[in-house]
Amino acid sequence: MKSKIEKYILDKSEELVFITIEKNSEIELEGYSIPETGLKVPIKSDVLVKNIKDNTAQESLNMMSMIDAMLYIEGIDSNFALNSEYDKFIDAFIEKVKFDCLPYLGYMSNKSYQEGEIRDALVYIKSFLRRSPDDVMALYQYSIICQELALRYQKDEDLQATNDFLMEALTSLEHILDIDNEFSLAYYQLGFHYSNQNQFIKAKYIWERALELGIDEEMVAEIQENLSNIDFKVRYEEGYNLVFQGKAEEGLEKLLPIEEQHPDWWNLLFIISLAYKSLGEVGEAKKYLEKILIIRPTQVDTLVEMALCLAEEGNIEGAITYLSKAAKIRKDDPEILCNLGMAYLNNGDHDDAKYYIERAYEIDPMDEVTIACMKQL
Repeated sequence: MKSKIEKYILDKSEELVFITIEKNSEIELEGYSIPETGLKVPIKSDVLVKNIKDNTAQESLNMMSMIDAMLYIEGIDSNFALNSEYDKFIDAFIEKVKFDCLPYLGYMSNKSYQEGEIRDALVYIKSFLRRSPDDVMALYQYSIICQELALRYQKDEDLQATNDFLMEALTSLEHILDIDNEFSLAYYQLGFHYSNQNQFIKAKYIWERALELGIDEEMVAEIQENLSNIDFKVRYEEGYNLVFQGKAEEGLEKLLPIEEQHPDWWNLLFIISLAYKSLGEVGEAKKYLEKILIIRPTQVDTLVEMALCLAEEGNIEGAITYLSKAAKIRKDDPEILCNLGMAYLNNGDHDDAKYYIERAYEIDPMDEVTIACMKQL
């Protein structure tokens, strides 16, 4: 199965040249027969291939060059047409010279990484995992290489590649824990991924698990510092979840103390306003929305929420004012247009109501709310 990151290394195949070994070639490889049509064998372009029939030593040297290139192309392209044929060739070679290809691939990956050839390191470790997909250390090495490449693409401002490699690293680390849930280094690395994804409760749990299992002293200090830095974000996420679970009072107990240290954090202020609104304290909810609009006067969700609060108080004119501002900023949002249309309808302005609701319907005729508004219109 081709992974999302293979497209970033397919050009490595251009470093290979292919020679054809004919059916009648004298290759002494017990257990392997060259196909009737011959076998196209890859060789790295910087490797000088000499006649493989000179002597046994020379044959082994040249054979190893072919084996290396076969393993290399298998790491580049998981769907390469000759992979299964190469597997037969490699397995026969392994049997002949008692060659263990997994340590070799691990060594080549590490060597390439140390030399700064990070994509080569990726190719070799992918080839390793093709043969041993559940090897924990190889999966960890794979994740580290993917993270390094993500950083490089980030410097080049290639957001898609950055995300693809980060997700590949994340998947690999999570797979490690499916195999060995006491692999502390995976927990250490995963904490950064979850923190970067704003999953702070999860990051806290993962880092604390790494500390429980035991880890290098420098990493312990780093984790402790990170846990301290995300503490208020963890409490925010806990409060956020409580509010959306219908436990607004408990949510406010978590959220209000954070406001003292972060009075300009609009996301926090917004969730506090939702909590107050759910408790029926619309006036208090509006105070927090007003704070946000001082900081971010064009924050659309806040404009809409303020309109809904005003509508709840019976101030339809005020609701129309805020919804109109929101609709000018986010012009093709059917939900905003529907709300604005319904506000006009409740205010007795049928023409404007018709205009906005029909616009919403044109944008998304399958939306259930829009359909309901059309029926009411």
